[in-house]
Amino acid sequence: MKIILPILALLFSISQSYANVRKVGFTQQYKLPSQAAAAVSDGDTIEIDSAIYPKDACRWSKNNLLIRCSSGFAHLKSGGICYGGKAIWVISGNDCTVEGIEFSEASVVDQNGAGIRFEGTNLTVRRCFFHDNEDGILAGDNANSTILIEFSEFRKNGFGDGQSHNLYINHIKQLIFRFNYSHLAKVGHNLKTRALSNYIYCNRLMDEDSGTSSYLIDMPNGGKCYVAGNVMHQGLLTENKKLISYNFETPPNPEQKLYFINNTMVNDCQSGPFLSIKPGITTCIFKNNLIAGKGVPIDVPSDSSNNLIFLNPSNAGFVSINDYNYKLLKTSPAIDNGIDPGIVDSIKLLPIYQYKNPNDSTARIIYNKVDISAYEYQPEQPVIEFSRESSNKKYYYNKQTEELELTFNDKSMNYSDYSIYDYSGNIKLKGKLQVCTESAKSVSLRGLSGLLIVQIAGINNQSSFIIIK
Repeated sequence: MKIILPILALLFSISQSYANVRKVGFTQQYKLPSQAAAAVSDGDTIEIDSAIYPKDACRWSKNNLLIRCSSGFAHLKSGGICYGGKAIWVISGNDCTVEGIEFSEASVVDQNGAGIRFEGTNLTVRRCFFHDNEDGILAGDNANSTILIEFSEFRKNGFGDGQSHNLYINHIKQLIFRFNYSHLAKVGHNLKTRALSNYIYCNRLMDEDSGTSSYLIDMPNGGKCYVAGNVMHQGLLTENKKLISYNFETPPNPEQKLYFINNTMVNDCQSGPFLSIKPGITTCIFKNNLIAGKGVPIDVPSDSSNNLIFLNPSNAGFVSINDYNYKLLKTSPAIDNGIDPGIVDSIKLLPIYQYKNPNDSTARIIYNKVDISAYEYQPEQPVIEFSRESSNKKYYYNKQTEELELTFNDKSMNYSDYSIYDYSGNIKLKGKLQVCTESAKSVSLRGLSGLLIVQIAGINNQSSFIIIK
């Protein structure tokens, strides 16, 4: 049986084991992060106390490091001091993770001083804050590298010359950018990536009232790109009328495929394409997008069914346009008008999460049919129990008994396989149910918790849905 999983279940995650723990703080063994950086070995964990560390910059050259502040933020306030004329932290080690660090005020002679300059292979950045730097993150070329950035904020980065950005990822193997808040970039882009593959998933990319960004997303070399579940706003002060740009620089990446699904885009400017693509793209799927404001939605031929377009954003049914709250009112025409965008390379295109402000996520729960938006409308009253019914089968989750009940009326099949996965795509339960009778079959979910992905497979069809315990 071919396994079909949502995008998140197939994305890269770094598995690490750590050796020594080194403490950094004003009452710890190492007073500054730079002192710890000079002493670490491969595989160490560096625990940095929550505090402001002014004018401290360093290189992390060892591999498999976990550098984190577990409570609040450790604030690296550069004051213009950068390591090697590059960044507050230059990370050249491989397979490193950075968590809970705040980077600000990086500036250098070359006008591209970054919070992090990454020169190694494979990096995870989680729950970090980059602001008022010339670049938030600047990653160099590395054809073998995957970068995962999640639950982080990028604000007011850029020198102001259009050559520096909230973050800039060069030619790498893969970028996973999810559940982040990137906004108010100074003339540059809120996100620029040259990666061969990009998973830009459930983020908030915004100009708001004072942002002067050029593009919300720039993919200058194209690539295989999944852009799904993002909330985007272009403001009046933008430096460029396009919201998103794809493949306008050379050389192009080998694959030119773009899957643009269930995004919400609002344009306060008077013109310009929402999504601008250089002609010649091999595949372009543009579905379930909610587009509000003036301008052409997409400027090349594409598979673009089931989008909603409103010249006046007030007609889209947003909760509050003035507050940039683009969740749906119960009167929104976007509700229940989407479609299942399908499966590509074993990846289910429909997002199973949605952005939660600030820089977080929540499950995307579909109550009837999928909505055309980055958000699913949430009823005022919470759903206590889950049920779904079709012509020949019925699924029901009873929260009191913690059992999933399945009833089948399909006489053509004797058995059905079921699989239950957790958030990361790890299989938790699997089995086979006898379904030739009309009596309900129960699967106990006791002992499982969190978000569960359930798959039921028959002879000619497959159903997937989400349960939250």
